Amino acid sequence: MIRDYSRRYSPAVEQRPSGYRRQPLGSGDGGFLWKAVGVFASFAVVIGVAASLWLGWQINSGLGELATAQQLRKDASARNVVLLAQRDKLRSRESVEAAAAGLGLYPPSAGQVWRP
Repeated sequence: MIRDYSRRYSPAVEQRPSGYRRQPLGSGDGGFLWKAVGVFASFAVVIGVAASLWLGWQINSGLGELATAQQLRKDASARNVVLLAQRDKLRSRESVEAAAAGLGLYPPSAGQVWRP
């Protein structure tokens, strides 16, 4: 096909052909609706990111508290084992007799002990 370029170079002034003009954003059919959907989607994304960060921080702090509690439980258990060993040592017959001898006490004779 051959194009006609004669109008472009002619000295006569012509009117511009009226063509499709794009409407400004937000005007016309459904423009406000699309803006509202965009704003809602933006807020939903911001809220989602904030909630995700907050939830991650909560999980991290909860795990830290669990680790601290577990360490305290281990320490208390180890101290309990040491205290039980000390209690058994102090309750032993040899320990009681040694403490009594240190105070100047002596074991009772056969007639001094009375049990109902």
